[in-house]
Amino acid sequence: MAERFNRKDKIMQKRFLLAPVLCLSLALAACSGGGDQGQGGPPSLPVTVSQPLVRDVTEWDDFVGRFEAIDSVEVRPRASGYLQRVHFADGQYVRAGQLLFSIDARPNQAALDQARAQLARANATLANAKTEFARSATLAASQAASTEEVEQRRAAVRATTIETAPDVAAAQAAVRSAQLNVGFTRVTAPISGRISQRLVDPGNAVSADQTVLTTIVSTSPIHFSFQGSEASLLGYERRGDKLDGAPVRIRLQGQQD
Repeated sequence: MAERFNRKDKIMQKRFLLAPVLCLSLALAACSGGGDQGQGGPPSLPVTVSQPLVRDVTEWDDFVGRFEAIDSVEVRPRASGYLQRVHFADGQYVRAGQLLFSIDARPNQAALDQARAQLARANATLANAKTEFARSATLAASQAASTEEVEQRRAAVRATTIETAPDVAAAQAAVRSAQLNVGFTRVTAPISGRISQRLVDPGNAVSADQTVLTTIVSTSPIHFSFQGSEASLLGYERRGDKLDGAPVRIRLQGQQD
């Protein structure tokens, strides 16, 4: 009996020792619980949830370039003289063959008239010789002229033909050249496109094949020229990309699309 009482006393002693520890834990829990209710706890944060996207991504390389016309022509006169009139507005669209400038054609027209007069004189000399020969032949047929005179007229025709043939050819070439010079006083558009401003005002002298009157550039189609690095080109070749037919998108400065 004594041994049983002693064991019971030990158990009660342990319970008495645990009681203050439990009371202290409950007191701390009560204090902490009361504090949370007073402060409200940290606010809950919003969380955004999205599903992952699976798609192919195309890499683009950006370059800086410029638009260039396929055809560009500097309009120069082919005849010298004084500029008389301008037949276009700066910046307008012109068609091939449209009249742009007029140059004073009076000196060239005078040269054409002189060349025509020389050609007429050469033809008249040859025609006169042929007329004399024909008359002598008619008189000889009616026995009004001697055979010797007819032969002299025939010889004169041959000589005149030989002498005047070069003169006639030269006069004809001079006439064609003068006609071209007269035509060159009308400066026309060699191509269709957008014309620039006039660089020479009426009243100024222009020189053939030297003075630049204006410029014309074609508008459709046009080129877009840009320069890329050598590293980019080598990268395309390593990846096996085909540059011929590759998609290209052009965006103007200050625009998003």
